[in-house]
Amino acid sequence: MSAALDTLILKPQDIDFLRNTRTMAIPPYDTIIFDLGDVLFDWDEPEDVASPAALPKGAMREMMNSTTWHDLERGLLPAEDAYRIMGEELHIEASLVRQAMGAAASSLRVNEQWAELVDKLAAKPGLKVYAMSNISKEHFEYIRTLPFPWEAFTRVFTSAAAGMRKPDLRFYQYVINETGCDPSRTIFLDDRTENIVAARSLGIRGEIVTENERTREGRIYRILRNVVLGEPIVLAEAFLHSQSGKLDSIYPEKGVVFKDNFAQLLIWGLTDIEDIIYLLWPDGTRWKESLRCSSPDDDDASVASSTDSAVVLNDKVRDVKKPRPLQDGLWNYFTEKPVGTTETFPADADTTSIAYLTIPQGQVHRVADPKLVLDAMISNVNVDGIMQLYFTDDRPRVCAIVSVNMLRFFLKYGGDDLDLDTDLRLAATRNFVINCLVNNAVENGTRHNTTTESFLYFVSLFIDELRTKAQKNPTKNANVRQTLKLHVFRLLVQSLGKPANPLALAMRVRAGQVVGVDRDLLRWEMDELLVLQEEDGGWPAGHFCKAGRTGAVIGSRGLTTAMAWRILKDYERVISPTDRLDR
Repeated sequence: MSAALDTLILKPQDIDFLRNTRTMAIPPYDTIIFDLGDVLFDWDEPEDVASPAALPKGAMREMMNSTTWHDLERGLLPAEDAYRIMGEELHIEASLVRQAMGAAASSLRVNEQWAELVDKLAAKPGLKVYAMSNISKEHFEYIRTLPFPWEAFTRVFTSAAAGMRKPDLRFYQYVINETGCDPSRTIFLDDRTENIVAARSLGIRGEIVTENERTREGRIYRILRNVVLGEPIVLAEAFLHSQSGKLDSIYPEKGVVFKDNFAQLLIWGLTDIEDIIYLLWPDGTRWKESLRCSSPDDDDASVASSTDSAVVLNDKVRDVKKPRPLQDGLWNYFTEKPVGTTETFPADADTTSIAYLTIPQGQVHRVADPKLVLDAMISNVNVDGIMQLYFTDDRPRVCAIVSVNMLRFFLKYGGDDLDLDTDLRLAATRNFVINCLVNNAVENGTRHNTTTESFLYFVSLFIDELRTKAQKNPTKNANVRQTLKLHVFRLLVQSLGKPANPLALAMRVRAGQVVGVDRDLLRWEMDELLVLQEEDGGWPAGHFCKAGRTGAVIGSRGLTTAMAWRILKDYERVISPTDRLDR
């Protein structure tokens, strides 16, 4: 028995602050508030007007930070009086201040990309768009003459008209009261940090707009396009269907695309949409999209069409009542010639486990009896007694992540009497997984996996499956379940906010979602995930595994998109503590 199992006792209070007791759907935003200068308008000094550079060095910055400037923006001083006072304060002529202000105003240019986006936002039913700007009466009169779609704004709030300016909290409260907006459903965009802090303090989602953000590729632009304007679930599903049979994996560093069973099985498990995947079954049957497959003797894998009832026809090749041999249960990672590794590649326990965990019960007859495969796994151990990755003697490998999936396979098909707390056959593998989790041994991935998120993701699925089993018999597997749960929560929370590639990020969010981490704690991850959705509806490939010999990372747009889609679908509904995900 693992020392961790003997000494670690889960206390409810240890994780209550993390548990999701009211996971809600993603709140739709119905109000967008824009700053004007340096957000919707660019400063582009033309050569034929006087430049603020004609002022003494630093004078413009000093004026804009003066109380006189603030009074000008609040409408408490006429422009000419403000120019005179600022001139006196800086010991320069008021005419030079006036000239500099005129030059600055005339250098403003409409950011066409953002103007187009504002128009699109305003056209969305139920969405209201406002402007809120620190700007003098005279400056605003000029800027209104610029070719901008002003009619897109439901209302423009200026500091001069309100007698208040950002970051005064009362200005924000005034806008909230006047618009009737719900701060939790409002996005505020500004280029000044202090203004963003003030907005956030009132519960508004504040996003600082930098120069790099004001492009179609910028993060803020993508937030508005993907989160506010877009329909991420619909677009993701459209992408998956449009790429049906083409959701291949990739070595992103070299741009080499290849086909594999592993990602396809994961996509199938996440979406339950078998139309979009392809598989090479252990008996040689090649399955392309829903019912399209060919028998092992077919030269052309695509000869059978969906109208041929190909699955039924192929099953006639073998008597469905006749037991399948062990080889018909051992799955290979690749569906075609191996890429990025040795010319021949053996069946592996990871793909095999995922296959049996994913295949619907109605199709298990197509493969070997699960118990045959379980026996093969339990007899294929290393010197430490840990079940090995490959079904071959010349690749003696163990992997904590693969061990998790093998234990999941045993949990599903090992029978009602299986108890992972006491089963001596699985003790070494179980303890290996637990000790890796307790000691964060997979912090930098494994030989075959690039990130710790892969580990946390599969452990989270394991915990959920253990929880389902516990509904029938809460005493069996109890120590394993509680120990895994405690440490997955701990490691997930420690990982929050850390940069991650798109697929690792999706795995982190999904792991947190499955085990019940409060969505508020996952907010940064969810925001980043949504921002990453591309215009075709899919997500970038990212990476989660790698070739053991070369270290070349492997990713999949299809897998990242399927996982993001599953996350978003499950956040659409309210989930109570007893209504947990069963995938």
